[in-house]
Parts: sequence; C-alpha cells; structure tokens
Amino acid sequence: MKKFLISGVLIAGLFVYFFTTLVIFPQEYLSHKVIEPQPIQTVTLSVDDISLGESFKISIETENKNDVADILITSVAFPGLQEIKDSVEIFSYDYTQSPRYIVPGNEINSQYTSGGTITAQYPSIEAYSRNVAPDTAYQMTLDITPQNAGTFEMYIKTIAIPHTTALSHYPYEGLMDSQSEYVSIFTVNVNP
Repeated sequence: MKKFLISGVLIAGLFVYFFTTLVIFPQEYLSHKVIEPQPIQTVTLSVDDISLGESFKISIETENKNDVADILITSVAFPGLQEIKDSVEIFSYDYTQSPRYIVPGNEINSQYTSGGTITAQYPSIEAYSRNVAPDTAYQMTLDITPQNAGTFEMYIKTIAIPHTTALSHYPYEGLMDSQSEYVSIFTVNVNP
C-alpha cells in the first residue's frame, strides 16, 4: 500500500512538473510583448563648404522612441580616411559610456540579429549608452579638420539593442556600409 501511495505521489508530481513546464510556462513566455526600441537621429553640420586647413563641427543627437533599449549605439565612420589621427576630435558627448575609436582591421559586430562580426574597413567612432528609456536623447559633437581637398564623407547610423525589427536601426534605408547596415551619408566640400 505504501508503494502505491509513494508511486502515486511521484506520478502526480511528475505530471504537475511536465504540465507547468510544457503548457503553462510556454504560454506565459509567448504572451510577453516583444521589446521594440526605435532610434531617431538628427544631424547638424556647422558648414557644408570649407577651405583646406579649416575645421567644421558635426553634431549628432539620437533619441530612443517606443520601448526601452538595452544598448543604444551611434556610429560615425570616415570611409575616406585610413586613420583618424589629427583629423577628428570628440568635442562633446553625453552618452553613458565613453566613445571608442574603431581602427581599420579591428573586429566589429555586424548584422546584430545574427550576431556576426567583420573586419573594420575604415575608422569610426562609436558612442553608446546602456538601459535607455523611451524618449531619452544623447548627443555627440565632433570637431573635424580634413587633411585633403575634395569631398569629406561621413557615414552615420544608430542601432538599438535588442535589435528586434527594422525600426531598431536608423536609418531604415539608403546606402549600406561595410557592416551591411544602412547609413546616412553627410558630406562637406573641402576647397583647396
């Protein structure tokens, strides 16, 4: 009789365990809303035409919309440069983490939904904040002194993580950079 009672309790316990694991918890997880952060950026150039030897400023303001973001990354890349050296200085920023310089040859993230990496093709600066509430904005201003005449190009993008939809990346369309991500292109004409 004791064996039947112990067996019955064990079977009932296993039934409850598997029922909650396979039926109740999956429904609980499926009922949660997917977090969908949405970055928006505003870029301001101090001028769009300079003489060689002069400087200009570029200000990037990024705001997170819709949902909280675990991480909000703004990247400014310089496809015409081999190295940043004396050409680009960080004038100001208020991101929660210090901006970092990316050097060509560094391994960097790519295609955030699949977690890939690539080798950086050109220098860039990345600024980021963690745990970004909706309607929170950050800014970064760079002081740039081009070393050559011609068109000085900058690729700018912002990524929100979790990267759950196409809206987790700004811009939503346009030119793709070496990371296979859309970028906004800004240029300044540098006269000789």
